[in-house]
Amino acid sequence: MDHNGRSLAGHPTVLSRAASDNDVRRGILQACGVALFALLTAVGAHIRIPLEPVPITLQTLFVLLAGAIAGPALGALSQGLYLAGGVFGVPLLAGSVAGLAVLGGPTGGYLVGFAVAAWMVGRFIGKRSGFGWSVLVFGAGSALILTLGVLHLALFTTGDFSAAFQLGALPFLPGDAAKTLAAASIYGSYRRLRSARRPV
Repeated sequence: MDHNGRSLAGHPTVLSRAASDNDVRRGILQACGVALFALLTAVGAHIRIPLEPVPITLQTLFVLLAGAIAGPALGALSQGLYLAGGVFGVPLLAGSVAGLAVLGGPTGGYLVGFAVAAWMVGRFIGKRSGFGWSVLVFGAGSALILTLGVLHLALFTTGDFSAAFQLGALPFLPGDAAKTLAAASIYGSYRRLRSARRPV
């Protein structure tokens, strides 16, 4: 209704303008979400235990949450933005390394795995509800990153899958388990907060 009590149903210009404004706001929020998760992943890269050839970092926590909260496409896009920044010279990656050669280095498979895992988590996290399901999906996302990382490590660094697994997976398992549980807990809190703020 307008201020004179007339219905706005007959005013398509007003309605279309309101819809357009909503689309703009939604687009801005989505862009901010993509940028935020790219930034969080970059911050996580610098919270690290400097193992060789692949350091342990906090990145995967934010990768998992990017997919769950931003959704499959935007979550993957946030990780693609993070990777693109590193490839094009911004010191975002672990150890402040940058450049295209990073993709052929020991961490290349993990970095590509970030985008794939974010998409996968976003695709499946909403299929069911509950902490157990979240742990399962986040655990699968972590496993996917490790799998791609180990395969890449075996092909380009160690030349041997067993050695790549020992160097690129075993040291990460306890931390990944902790990050999986943390991601499930944070995501559960996020969903409860959204439900509480949703109009009845």
